[in-house]
Amino acid sequence: MPDIVPIPQPPTHAYGFLGNLPDVDPSFALKSLRHLSELYGPIYQLDLLSRKFVVVSSYQLAHEVCDDEHYEKIVTGQSTELRALSKDALFTAHNHEPNWGKAHRTLMPVFGVMGVRKILAFDTIGLCFFNYRFNDFYSENVHPFAHQMTEVLLEAAKRGNRSRLQTSMSIWSTAKMQENIDAMHKLCKEIIAERKAHPQPDVDDLLNTMLNAADPVTGEKLDDENIRNQMVTFLVAGHETTSGTLSFLFYNLLKYPETLQKAQQEVDQVLGDAPVDVKHLAQFKYVDACIKETLRITGPIGAISRHAKQDTILAGQYSISKDVPIMLNLQGIHTDPAVWGNDSKVFRPERMLDFDKIPPDAWRPFGVGDRACIGRVFTEQEMILNVALILQRFQVEMVDPMYDLTIRSTLTLKPDGLRFKVRRRPGKDMMVGLAGGMTTQRSNAVNGVKPTGVGKKSKMTIAYGSNAGTCKAFAEDLQTRAPEFGFEAAVTTLDQATENIPKDIPFIVITSSYEGKPPDNAKKFVAWLEANSSGSTLDEVHYALFGVGNSEWASTYHKVPKDVEGLLRKQGAKQIYASAFADVKRDCTGDWENWAAGLWQKLHESGQAGSLEHKSELKTNVIKHDVPSALNGQEMSWGLVKSAKSLGGFGVGPEKRELEVHLPEGTTYRTGDYLVVLPFNPQSNVQRVLANFHLHPDDRINISGTRKSFLQSKEPIGAAEFFYSRVELNSSVTQRQLEVLISHATSDIDRTALKSLTSDEEFQSQVIDRNYSLIDVLEDHSSVALPLASYIDMLKPLAPRQYSISSSPLTERHHPTHETFTATITYDVYTAPARSGGHRTFHGVATTYLANLRPGSRIHCFVRPTNAAFHLPPDPTVPIIMIAAGTGIAPMRGFIEERAAIASARAIHPGPALLYFGCRDYEKDFIYREELAEWEQQGVVTVRPCFSKRGPEADGYEYVPDRLWAEREELVKMFEAGSKTFLCGSADKLAKSTAEVLMKIWLERYPEKSAEEAEAWLQTQKEDRYVTDVFD
Repeated sequence: MPDIVPIPQPPTHAYGFLGNLPDVDPSFALKSLRHLSELYGPIYQLDLLSRKFVVVSSYQLAHEVCDDEHYEKIVTGQSTELRALSKDALFTAHNHEPNWGKAHRTLMPVFGVMGVRKILAFDTIGLCFFNYRFNDFYSENVHPFAHQMTEVLLEAAKRGNRSRLQTSMSIWSTAKMQENIDAMHKLCKEIIAERKAHPQPDVDDLLNTMLNAADPVTGEKLDDENIRNQMVTFLVAGHETTSGTLSFLFYNLLKYPETLQKAQQEVDQVLGDAPVDVKHLAQFKYVDACIKETLRITGPIGAISRHAKQDTILAGQYSISKDVPIMLNLQGIHTDPAVWGNDSKVFRPERMLDFDKIPPDAWRPFGVGDRACIGRVFTEQEMILNVALILQRFQVEMVDPMYDLTIRSTLTLKPDGLRFKVRRRPGKDMMVGLAGGMTTQRSNAVNGVKPTGVGKKSKMTIAYGSNAGTCKAFAEDLQTRAPEFGFEAAVTTLDQATENIPKDIPFIVITSSYEGKPPDNAKKFVAWLEANSSGSTLDEVHYALFGVGNSEWASTYHKVPKDVEGLLRKQGAKQIYASAFADVKRDCTGDWENWAAGLWQKLHESGQAGSLEHKSELKTNVIKHDVPSALNGQEMSWGLVKSAKSLGGFGVGPEKRELEVHLPEGTTYRTGDYLVVLPFNPQSNVQRVLANFHLHPDDRINISGTRKSFLQSKEPIGAAEFFYSRVELNSSVTQRQLEVLISHATSDIDRTALKSLTSDEEFQSQVIDRNYSLIDVLEDHSSVALPLASYIDMLKPLAPRQYSISSSPLTERHHPTHETFTATITYDVYTAPARSGGHRTFHGVATTYLANLRPGSRIHCFVRPTNAAFHLPPDPTVPIIMIAAGTGIAPMRGFIEERAAIASARAIHPGPALLYFGCRDYEKDFIYREELAEWEQQGVVTVRPCFSKRGPEADGYEYVPDRLWAEREELVKMFEAGSKTFLCGSADKLAKSTAEVLMKIWLERYPEKSAEEAEAWLQTQKEDRYVTDVFD
């Protein structure tokens, strides 16, 4: 007898009376099931009172369940509820119902040879199957049938995950569902009656087949009721799955723009400007791979329901009754690293180019065996055609480049809130791709316009890539200044310049780099440049480039702007002014001002400028307050503070605090991700500015004469609100700003003092190193009568700050409801005597803001995914080594919390986990000490603390690198066992010293190797085995 292992199950609720009902969201059950699979592993069971079922999420188990000899499809849950609409049609028929066999045998030959005749699902199916037009393409509103269908699917999904008692009490929704079903049936019956009354024997459509063809086995034809049921089935299945897949497909192509470039290149090679033909379909191999890869990782069908034909033992250890449905969680199966590798969650269509090599049952988006989707061939051809036609004609972009995938559910899955926009490709006019059409060849970009008379401006395009807003602000600043130098400037994102770089006019590129990756609105542009790097298609382009980077990320500092410049030059673009690269950690604005001034001078000297205008000046009009006004923020993307507490740290360094936030509805995260926060400036800083310019907090400011979007508002804005929420007040003054301040000083003493700061040496030591801000200068030099408008024009936009999340979404306390998650962040509060002097106190902008929040406070935030490699291995038995100092423990705490939750849920012993944690004092800033001790007792982690100032033992370790070296034999054994190492902390301290120790350990084992070879080895480990998240 095999050893039977209990199938894991979440604890039941209300002493078992509610079973697992509270664990499942009836409106989106699959999201709950996926969440539970992350916690409970490859197999678990649920009790929903009215039914019990098992969920399988690994390939090994699914492969066995896909065996048609011992298992078969079962109609259950949502599918059972959908029988009210489609009864014994192909999708919802029980295996024993005779109409399933008759319809399958009758229709299978038709679907096997059906060609592609039209595009887009809803009208396509109506035309190809029933010769009926829903006219979705000729009306602003969709056909009522589509609305009725959506409402029925939503209600069926909810009913499938309720108890019988809950369903019986849903009287109004049941009546509404039946009303919609009756209307859908009525339309289908009318179509059937019309065809019977007026036969169309020459029409080769599915309706004629269903009316006239006989089952080859029984000799019987389908009756009218079953034909009606089949009609609604095809409309539901075709519309839902095709539209959802295409939406997911274009999302994936735009999130991985290098794949979009490959797909578009293939379409250009196969079609050019010619009309598409059926013969072309087989040539779209990469497009087909993109569709298959989309169906793998973000398919519209989330699960397949099966059951054993007889009581069985699954995988030789799990006892399952034949009456218990087994739900195959396709997300888990389709991303199982055992089949798809460590990059299983990455969109990589190349893996589908060798489709025949994929193991049996590892890819099952269309179902299994005889009960698999009968319309698969038609659907795949329809989608290939759709994609080819779009890519032939258009450049596709997301309306919001920073959109992160959110999924909603009816019967199937689809993106929620995802919107696209298209731009016709250069040279692709309205006749491209149409039979007999002629194209009008155009330049692949806008040609320059030279000034031809008085008042004429030369054209210029400024393209930026920006997530935090800094580069966008620089682009708008350049646009605002352009008229005074004789130019009319257009500002776009870099993505909008894809295939659209202007020729013969200045093309100004301003872009940043995020951990070596392009900004969200520049990814497509960079991928396009990389895909076309072998040609010289840009030889008529004249560019200038300003790059922004963060020196904390030493290995990828300025990577994107330098890559962009290299690719532009490689393809023949001519540089019109020397590039500059700024560091956001230093005098970024000063570098920008110097570069922009040099650019204007160069353009003027080259004779490219048009008619000059007087300098454009920002204007402000202060409207004195009359009554206090409430300052209301936007409702969207706001989280809610659940708890806020101090963790200690007083006396030995900055205070350390924790903030727990109810995330905005629909927001999810993975352990290791960031919470990005848009803060307010500290009250003391705002009060200093208001006092300097003699403003009351409730005065209103009207700003005009600028293109900077962060300064604009539809209505006058309150003075306090403006300085709290729009601009940075702590940034260092720049050298050019000092020159402006000197011109407004009335005192010789102030002018002399300020002049001394403008030399490079003094500016570095007395301004940059002391973080000497504009408001500091104005307070220290009272004779400077700087106008409010000039001050505002000098300020940068208030930038969001990001913090590593220090929690796991798998713990119940961080997943309190079906709609929301909570997340914690752990941070230092920066408050210290200001380096600028003057008895001032420096308050960190974001940390001061966070420290003043209380439970119930609202916080503007969103989740940003971290480096793809900075996540726990999918297998919890893989050993991990965590290295952190101070609040760098944040992601490590999340990792440990997640491993503890998984170990408890699955009743397993996770692999070894070591935490090397650097603190100052074992009593004052050994944060999370009690939690770590509890997890250590549970066997989840072994904690190796180090205390630089005071530890519990005199002979203890002071610094983490020293302890790593002392315990290197243990670390080597873990590495050889396949461990993964994570580090979070200071770039120039912990990360640097740890890297030195790791290379030293490697050289000890390989003494014949050089230091350069050791560094090269470490770089290769950073791809997956040694991943870091560092900060200044």
